[in-house]
Amino acid sequence: MIRLLHLSDCHLFAEVNRSGYGQVNPFSSLKSLLKRAFANQVNHFGVDAIVVTGDISGDNSAQSYHHFLSLLARYSPVPFFVIPGNHDDNPYYQEYLGDVTLAPGKSVALRNWQIHGLDTRGKGASGQVCSQQLASISDDITQHSSAFHLLCLHHHIRPSNSWMDKHALVNPSDLLHWLNTQRLIRGIIHGHVHYPIFDELGEEHKVPVFGAPSTCWQWAMTSDFGVSELTPGGQIITLHDTGAVTRHIERL
Repeated sequence: MIRLLHLSDCHLFAEVNRSGYGQVNPFSSLKSLLKRAFANQVNHFGVDAIVVTGDISGDNSAQSYHHFLSLLARYSPVPFFVIPGNHDDNPYYQEYLGDVTLAPGKSVALRNWQIHGLDTRGKGASGQVCSQQLASISDDITQHSSAFHLLCLHHHIRPSNSWMDKHALVNPSDLLHWLNTQRLIRGIIHGHVHYPIFDELGEEHKVPVFGAPSTCWQWAMTSDFGVSELTPGGQIITLHDTGAVTRHIERL
């Protein structure tokens, strides 16, 4: 069994004292979540690694990535991996986080599981699926056919029935078609919607899809823009030896 701490949508600013929506300070909330998980370098959640699914920066600044790395270095005793979100479309993301990015075709092995990353950055806040990336992940899966596979991306795949759907993938059918050919993918995690939505995808076999809370402000799942009163959080993703995937939400 493998346990991942799944964090997303940190939206860190260059100024550590700056607050955003709902008067939430993203630096302070991420720090508090990491302290809760790893106070005094004790692994309270019993996780094997951290996966962060994008929007690490909130202002495209180099300092925001420096703050992220500093917090992880100070609090986390486990390895961490990231993928970019639409707010990470800047030159600093690769400079600071390229070495820990889950690049398509270069999965990370955690015992009997392989963890894959898909970069869905598109135009603006909307996402786009790249066929070349999917081909690279397919080849990677073939090379590790005896393992179970988890796919990580930033954007949600099917509608969330909220205002965030105007910032969704522009070609979700490409990903859905591809998923129907990948029987070894047993779970999908994503961010973007700042809410722990759940879905199941696939025709012949169902794949659970878990959206994550944001480590800062939470979006309201309403037709018009809104901020929820739910507190910052993350989720524990458990990858079972049987190939099942389950989750548990943790909030401040």
